[in-house]
Amino acid sequence: MSAGKRALKVAGVTVGVAAGLVGAGYAAQRAVRHGLSNRPDPDAGVLDEMLATFRASVSQRRLPSHDGGSLQVFDSGFQAPEQPCIVLSHGVTIDSRVWVKQFGSLPERGARVVAFDTRGHGESVSGDSGHSIENLAWDVRTVLEALDLKNVILVGHSMGGVAAQAFAVQFPEIARTRVRGLVLLSSLAKMQVSATRRLRSLAERASDKLELGRIMASPDLGLMLTRLGFGRDPVASHVELTRQMLTACPEETSREALRMLIGIDLTPDLSRIDVPTLVIGGTADLLTPPAESRRMARLIPGARLVLLERAGHMIMLERTEALDDLLLEFAREVGLALPDFKPDAAAV
Repeated sequence: MSAGKRALKVAGVTVGVAAGLVGAGYAAQRAVRHGLSNRPDPDAGVLDEMLATFRASVSQRRLPSHDGGSLQVFDSGFQAPEQPCIVLSHGVTIDSRVWVKQFGSLPERGARVVAFDTRGHGESVSGDSGHSIENLAWDVRTVLEALDLKNVILVGHSMGGVAAQAFAVQFPEIARTRVRGLVLLSSLAKMQVSATRRLRSLAERASDKLELGRIMASPDLGLMLTRLGFGRDPVASHVELTRQMLTACPEETSREALRMLIGIDLTPDLSRIDVPTLVIGGTADLLTPPAESRRMARLIPGARLVLLERAGHMIMLERTEALDDLLLEFAREVGLALPDFKPDAAAV
C-alpha cells in the first residue's frame, strides 16, 4: 500500500473514531442531565437566594495587589478576641461564590468568614506579573495584612491550597504570626505531568488552546464536564453553579492559571511548614485524588488527614455540614474559642 493510501486509511479511521466519540458524547450529556434531574436536590431554588443574601450581607473591599492588580474581598464582619477568622481561597477557574454555603453557616457558629477572588478570577484583576505560585502566596499575604487578620484558619481549595502551601513556605514569619492553622481542601502539592519534560510540554500546548468558557457555556456539554468534579452523590444545583463559575472565568485566566499549575512541585518544601495543618479530601475526587491528600499529609510535619467517603472535588458544596464541622473542630484544636459540637466525619 502506498504512503498516500495509508494516510487516507488512517484519516478515515480517525474520522470514524471521532464521529463515534461525538455521538457517545451527546448520549453521555443526555444521560448526565437525566441522572441529575432525577436526583433529589434540597438546594434547588435555594442557592440563588443564598447568593443574593451573601451579596447583601457581606462587606466588600477591593485591595491593591503587590504588582498593580486588585483583589476583591468578601467579609462577614465582626470577630471577637480568640474567635477564628476562616479565610477561604478558591480553586482555579471558579470564584468566591463557591463558598456561598459557608458564608451562610459558619458566621452563625461563631466564626468570621473572609473570602477573596484570586487574581484574574471573579471580580479580581491580574497584576503586571501575571500568574505564578509566588504571586498566589503574595495575594494571600496581601489579604491577611491589609485586613490585619489574626487567629486565621486559612482554607485553600485546590489551587487555593497551592496558594496556602506557598504562603506558609514563602512567608513563614507572617504565617506564624497570623495563621493558627492551614486547611488543604481537595488540593495537591505536585502535578504528575511535571514528572517528564515531554508530558509537561504536551500539557502546556493543550492548555494554550483551551477555550474553557466556550465549552462550559454549552449547558449539556458543560454540565457533563462539570459533573466530573463531583463525587458519587451530586445534585443539579451544585453542578450548575459550578458550571456557571467556569463559564464566567476569562479565557486568558483559565489558560494562564492552568498552565501555571501544570509544572508545580511543592513537595521539597512541605517539611518547612510549621503551622498546624489539616488535609481534607474526597474518596471519589477525580481531579485531586486521595493519593494527593495522602502525599501532603505525609510530607507536612504533624498534618492530620481526613477523607470523606463518596465526596468529590467540590466538598464545600457536596458535604457542607461535614466540612463546617471539621473546620470548627480544627479551630478548637488550635486553641480558638467556639461552642461544642461533634464532627460528622471520620479521620483516616
